[in-house]
Amino acid sequence: MLLDRSFRRTLIARLLQSAGPSAAAALLVAAPGCGEAEAEAESAQEFRCFDWFNELGACLDRDAALDEFSTIYRPCDGKDVELEKDTIVSVESDATRRDGACCYEVIVEENTLDCAAVGRPFSLEGHHLTAAPRPAEAGWLARATASGAGGQQPSLAELTDEERETLAGEWLRSALEEHASVASFARFALDLMAHGAPSSLVEAAHIAALDEVGHARLGFSLATAYGGGPVGPAAFPMSPAVPIAADLAALARAAAEEGCVGETVAAMIAAEKRARAEDPAVRAALEVIAEDEARHAELAWLTVAWAIGAGGEPVRRAVAEVFEAAAASLGRPPPPGAEPGGGRAAAGGRAAALVAHGHLAVAEMRALQGAALAQVVLPCARALGLWRPAAAAGAARPAASA
Repeated sequence: MLLDRSFRRTLIARLLQSAGPSAAAALLVAAPGCGEAEAEAESAQEFRCFDWFNELGACLDRDAALDEFSTIYRPCDGKDVELEKDTIVSVESDATRRDGACCYEVIVEENTLDCAAVGRPFSLEGHHLTAAPRPAEAGWLARATASGAGGQQPSLAELTDEERETLAGEWLRSALEEHASVASFARFALDLMAHGAPSSLVEAAHIAALDEVGHARLGFSLATAYGGGPVGPAAFPMSPAVPIAADLAALARAAAEEGCVGETVAAMIAAEKRARAEDPAVRAALEVIAEDEARHAELAWLTVAWAIGAGGEPVRRAVAEVFEAAAASLGRPPPPGAEPGGGRAAAGGRAAALVAHGHLAVAEMRALQGAALAQVVLPCARALGLWRPAAAAGAARPAASA
């Protein structure tokens, strides 16, 4: 899955520059694999089938078959070791019936790392929290701005009721996640202050929280437009005592998980959605979100660099563990078809209408997450000495012990 190459290369340079100018210069001149074709997973064409009973009628078309395959080949399930090594990224032929199965020529991408977290969640005791949606007044709707990003209305004329429902659900879910990110950055600012961070990082954390307020407004506004009625967040489910990072290593680990991984992936996905969207209001919203998420990712990498400088080897090891976990499949994507109005129906002939309004199918989102992890996050971590592929690490051990 190819991401927006221009945005990707620019983001790589910004991330490495934030962590260390010398590392950025060295990587962009000479290092292999950081955003270039060498980092992309290898693909091969194969013949794959899934069971399909006569009662279900004709085999699925190519788009719907891809969605069906995504329910079978799940790289992050941990249930089927043989199948978690590859991902079907496209269906290249119409169906052939064989012994009660529908069979297709498919493109298989091997060793795809497509389980990255997306965005900065608010986590408490291992759970990601968001507010519940509720009918709302204009308090969480976007205001018009000089840039034109707020207050625009998407075009609904050519959308079916089902498509509007799908888009309303997707933008509402996105808005609730952005709303939770406001709380996450507020806690991050407290973490930074508790561990003696410089004022520049504390200031940037508060600016990022305000960015997330804007993202939430954009999301709720689009959800309102597609859904036909104002919607916003209920009270955020905050506990009376919100824990902060126990030590510098915990702060750096969280920054790496939520920012270096999550927000770097989020920036790339927003840029990809923007590149494919056609509706002006949606493109304007995604333009803002992609740029802001890129800055938030920069903040995370800068925070990690500061924390390692302040805390030394224990902090560096904590951060390295995050990237090692990412390489082994960090997080778990949403179950295929779990999004409202998504699944098989959204993958049919009207899929282009949804893409034009910022919606991507589950299988495609998963592929984009993996591509962002494999082509941006891990190569940059490698260039900064925070991660190395398992094979390279194994090869280095004998030399180190000699």
